[in-house]
Amino acid sequence: MGKQTENIIHMLHIFTADLILQVFGGAGAIWGFSEVLGLRTPETVWFWRPTAQFVGAIFFARWILQLDAHIKKEKIELFPTKCNRFQKLEVTVHDEEQTGLCDEPTTIISPVTGIAMQVTGKDYKACK
Repeated sequence: MGKQTENIIHMLHIFTADLILQVFGGAGAIWGFSEVLGLRTPETVWFWRPTAQFVGAIFFARWILQLDAHIKKEKIELFPTKCNRFQKLEVTVHDEEQTGLCDEPTTIISPVTGIAMQVTGKDYKACK
């Protein structure tokens, strides 16, 4: 099993439990505690059902943001491609009027593949 697969399985273990405890637990706490306090009766269900759903939606949005932050932090690819996404690209500029050393970052789009590449630092690129 690869490192990427292990990261995804670990993420599923953590965030499945978080979904149940935080999201469902938050909505269920509103629903149940309103009954414990005697606030939820057959006449007030119309108010407490959407209130519990609203709280559940807020906690679900929070859960999604936590999941997204974890995916970015751990650099997890949920749908990995077959090729290595980070490959070293050597570019040779043949037009001597266009060569130079530039400090500012730039984006190069390959005319063949249409893939955008970010070039940063003191890399050689076409400058005017």
